[in-house]
Amino acid sequence: MNKINNEKEQSKKYLLDTFSFDNYTLVEISLKNVAKIEAMIINDSSYIKSVDKKAGPSYNYIGSTAYWMTELKNYYDGNSTEQFEKIIKNAVIAVNNENSTHLNADGVGIEQITNRLIPKENSLKELLKNDNKEYELFKLISNKTEVNDKNHKARKNPSFASKFCHYASFYLFEGTEYQDNYSIYDTVLKKALPLYLSYYNLEMPNLNKYDEYQKAVDDIIRVSNSNVSRNGFDHLLWYYHKGRI
Repeated sequence: MNKINNEKEQSKKYLLDTFSFDNYTLVEISLKNVAKIEAMIINDSSYIKSVDKKAGPSYNYIGSTAYWMTELKNYYDGNSTEQFEKIIKNAVIAVNNENSTHLNADGVGIEQITNRLIPKENSLKELLKNDNKEYELFKLISNKTEVNDKNHKARKNPSFASKFCHYASFYLFEGTEYQDNYSIYDTVLKKALPLYLSYYNLEMPNLNKYDEYQKAVDDIIRVSNSNVSRNGFDHLLWYYHKGRI
C-alpha cells in the first residue's frame, strides 16, 4: 500500500459514525462524535479567532465574541475597566459578525438591540439564567425592530437572539449548570431536527417557537442516551449537516 492510500485508510477511524433513515444519512448523537467535532472546530481556521478570549480589538477588527463575553463576565466580577454600554455594543457586533445573522439588514438592528440590552445591566445575568423558563431575554432581543425608512423592512431576529444568549451564558457561567442554557436556533438544525424527531418517534413541535425548538433538542438528547450538551449537539448537527441538507 502506498503512502497516500495508507493515509486514507488510517483516516477512516476518525470519521463520524452515521446511520441511514428515510433516504438520509444522519450523524449519530454520541459523545464520541461530539468530541471529534469539537476537535475539528478548535483546529478550524474559520473559527479559531471567535473562541479566542484574548482576541481583542485591533485595526479594523472589533474583537471576538469570546473576548467581549469574557469582558462582560469580568465587568460583573469587578475586573473590567470597560463601560457596560461599550461591552454590550461590541458583544452584539461580534456575535453578529461571526455568525452572519445580518442584524443590520434593516439598518437599525445593532443599535436597537444594543439599546434594549443596556437598561438590563442589573438584571442581565438573572435573565440569562432563565430560571422561570419564560425566555424573557430571548424574546426581548428577538422582537421585531422598528423601522421608519421606506428602503428597509423591520425584522425579527430569533437566530441572533439565541446566539447572543448562548454565548453570553457560555462565557458568563463557565463551569456552572447555566453555561449550557441556550440552544442555537439555526436554519441547518431546523431542517435536520424533524428527521431525528421522526427517527426517535418523538412528537413534532412547532420549531418556529424557541421554547418548543429547545425542548425538541432536549428530547432528542434524552432518548439518544448520549449525555451530550446542547452546545455539543448544536455543533455536531450543524457541522455535519451544513451543505448536506
